[in-house]
Amino acid sequence: MKFSKTFIAAATLLAMAPLAQAEVKADGLLEIYGRASFSVDQLDDGASYNRNNLSSNASRLGFKGSKKIGNLTGIWQVEQEIQINLSNGTSPVGIDDKDTNNRLASRDTFAGLQGDFGTVRAGKFDTPFKTAREPFNLFGDQLGDMRNLTRVGDAKFDERLNNMLEYQSPVMNGFQAKVAYSFHSGTSATTTSGVDKKEDATSASLGYKAGGLEATLAFENYGADTATTGKREATRAAVSYKLSPELRVMGFYQTADSKTGNTDQGADVTGLGLEYMITPTVALKGHYMDRKANAANSDASMYTLGAEYRYDKALRFYASYASLDNGTAVKLVPWKEGRTAAPSAGSNGKTTSGVSIGMRYDF
Repeated sequence: MKFSKTFIAAATLLAMAPLAQAEVKADGLLEIYGRASFSVDQLDDGASYNRNNLSSNASRLGFKGSKKIGNLTGIWQVEQEIQINLSNGTSPVGIDDKDTNNRLASRDTFAGLQGDFGTVRAGKFDTPFKTAREPFNLFGDQLGDMRNLTRVGDAKFDERLNNMLEYQSPVMNGFQAKVAYSFHSGTSATTTSGVDKKEDATSASLGYKAGGLEATLAFENYGADTATTGKREATRAAVSYKLSPELRVMGFYQTADSKTGNTDQGADVTGLGLEYMITPTVALKGHYMDRKANAANSDASMYTLGAEYRYDKALRFYASYASLDNGTAVKLVPWKEGRTAAPSAGSNGKTTSGVSIGMRYDF
């Protein structure tokens, strides 16, 4: 049997994990971590597709570490996506199993310094705008992920940008500010006929966390020549509040302006969410999200309901149902983001839905 080099390397690293963890306890320089997450889904596009799927949901393998250097601490991380249900190599005829994501450093990868001043890091990683959704993020990398409405078409605002430099302030009275700048999207800044291409992006957020309250406000702006998406900007706010030790309520709002050619992909997205712990290990949760698009007949709404059993801090099982209603000029689905099982939608104006049963193991 022929194994790919990527698979052999991953298996070797996993086998070395106990040794690496022992080294972490000794010197703190290296940590091997990861996530194995998959689900069995029944997905229905409301037209011609109604099938069962096995999906790998943002599974990952990472390496990170830190080292004290005088009054500073050096930090680094290399993280890659691992699609646990797909092979790597040439696909057999008629079978789409070629995986191009099992590559080193495909996720958050950086190096930086920490001190009393805060944190400065450089690399490729999630923008402050992307991470600002966390107080509302009940179904991240699962069926019904909120990005299925906030990250539509070329209006991409939940991004991991190349060539990024970020500053994170220390936490002061519960507040923390983050500012990031991506210089360009390729290996270097470029020009066309002697004119600089505007491929830069700016992202900033302000977060607050104290007691049962967590809130973020963020802004993001892209240059006119960024990839194929053109100039675009968005503002978002997310909030979470614990009404009691068992009950948490959430709210979300995003307004975005984006045009690709003559296509207006701007929209306002609002959301409400709720999580209730019926026992210390069992949670019921749900959210409702509504997207008001600038383009005619392109509105959409989605609701997701789920239950989660947290067997251990590292292991959880879940079941969820999601349904997305489309306007007559749009065909969105609740399963596209953060998952390998992402069949395309059928026809405009259809209701798309799915049922998912999954497991997530963090190591």
